[in-house]
Amino acid sequence: MKNRSQTTVITATRRAQIKSIVLRYERDRGRLLDILWAVQAKPGYVSESEGALIARYLRISPADIREVLSFYHFFHEQPAGKHQIFLDTSIISEIAGMPSVRKAFENELGIRIGEVTKDGKFGLFETSCIGMSDQGPAALIDLIPFPKLRASAVPGIIRKLRSGKKAGKIASPVVSGVRKLGPFFGAQEVFGAGLSKAAKQSPFEIISEIKLSGLRGRGGAGYSTGAKWELCANFQSPNRYVVCNADEGEPGTFKDRELLTSQADLMFEGMSIAARAIGAKEGILYLRAEYAYLQKHLQKVLKRVARHPSWGKFSIRIQLGAGAYVCGEETALLESLEGRRGEPRIRPPFPVERGYRGCPTVVNNVETFVLASQILAKGAGAFSVLGTEKSKGTRLLSISGDVAKPGIYEVAWGVSLGEVLRLCQAKSPEIVQVGGPSGLCVSANDTRRQISFEDLATGGSLMVFSKRRDLFHVLENFMEFFVNESCGNCTPCRAGNVVLLDAIKRLRAGKPHPGDRERIRDWSSIISKTSRCGLGATSPNVLTTSMIAFPKVFEKVFESVASSQIFPFDEAAATRDYNLAVKKVNRPSVKRAPR
Repeated sequence: MKNRSQTTVITATRRAQIKSIVLRYERDRGRLLDILWAVQAKPGYVSESEGALIARYLRISPADIREVLSFYHFFHEQPAGKHQIFLDTSIISEIAGMPSVRKAFENELGIRIGEVTKDGKFGLFETSCIGMSDQGPAALIDLIPFPKLRASAVPGIIRKLRSGKKAGKIASPVVSGVRKLGPFFGAQEVFGAGLSKAAKQSPFEIISEIKLSGLRGRGGAGYSTGAKWELCANFQSPNRYVVCNADEGEPGTFKDRELLTSQADLMFEGMSIAARAIGAKEGILYLRAEYAYLQKHLQKVLKRVARHPSWGKFSIRIQLGAGAYVCGEETALLESLEGRRGEPRIRPPFPVERGYRGCPTVVNNVETFVLASQILAKGAGAFSVLGTEKSKGTRLLSISGDVAKPGIYEVAWGVSLGEVLRLCQAKSPEIVQVGGPSGLCVSANDTRRQISFEDLATGGSLMVFSKRRDLFHVLENFMEFFVNESCGNCTPCRAGNVVLLDAIKRLRAGKPHPGDRERIRDWSSIISKTSRCGLGATSPNVLTTSMIAFPKVFEKVFESVASSQIFPFDEAAATRDYNLAVKKVNRPSVKRAPR
């Protein structure tokens, strides 16, 4: 939980600045994230007094401001340092060397995680995966990625920042993570081919081609893209919207980072095609804050592609998120876009009927829009001929962990797990996590299993762990992630994942409690069946599937409990007060000089 906000005296100049920022966004509460980013930019935080002032200008409650500020990782309500350092705590970053990097930062700055230096120049924090699993361990400093960090480099980084150099000037460049591309991401298609074709088609023909291709959303749920567009087009409304979800927060995923860098024109093209299909005039690219460094690049690309003669009357704006995994869920993303906490909505109604600002909205991710542009350019048949019966075409995998060649691979759906492990040159693989922490944990020996919606579905993340890794370490990291990232709206997810995390910690320590096996089973069932959104519902997946994939590992620990009649007893804690009292009684008395 974040600390309470800080009250400050607002100068007349600062008051004028804040009013100017709010007016720049036309007093629109829906642009609250933009307003908070702008207000926070210089001081590094938004004080309670400033939040109250923003609320007054927007004619909403100060509590409305604070609930948003306190929700997102990258907003601060008290001084957080001139330079804000966020260390990537994903399991891939941890096994790549983050512990030594973390220690180096703490030693160099003389502070611990969550603290700010006395001179106010540095704040040191942790965050979940920042989309650099192929180049870890990594950190964000002033929202600039620092890939492939080494502990030995930390003193130099701090020294340069102290001397006044900008983070962007001293960070190593983010290199391309592409290892293997295929027919749809590697063909170097020229921007505009799909758009020009769509301009000659009716909305019905565009949607029919997308449906014929069999394209399913690449965000994880796998809903038919064509069917989604058709539903949205059929709902009566004066306004419709196209939203691109560029909030790939699933740990281990980084393919959208590459697409945003090298194929953003095709992504915007796909959004424009979708707009033509459903009759939308406005679109929004929701960009995760971890990719804020790409914002200027994307603005340039957007300005260029919007000059295409077939672009039409369609405008796109880029909305920067503020750090919240749950915003990857489409209705939570819409809440965030409207300036609120990113909490999932109750469905139905679905976004295609009532989405952004209550209007029919198509939400697809970056990869889906790139593929849509390519399907229009190449034809549905070229896409549907690849893959399996229910998983058409190709998809991108972000592969990381204990492999010789981490990176991005385009594979046809249906590729075997064994072939994927061969491609990335896995090193003594034992555990494979398909689809990120919310996905499935399988044994590397299951080489015949297929990457597909029918078998091993994935939003793109595939993490490999070798025989020398501790399964319970991996599980603990994943469950800590869910505990930290739960929006807290529903009790099963908020409280149940804490119960599971406690159980995993005991398993890792080799000290399970009697009944832990049943406790894990029961709470996993409760969470998966009663959580409000898909992200909460899938949080126990990694635990339940790992128990199936590695039964001997669990049995070995469970069997260490000799009898269910033995209750956990911490002797040291139980006798602590007694021992203190004994020490006090036995302490030598101090003789005082007579007055």
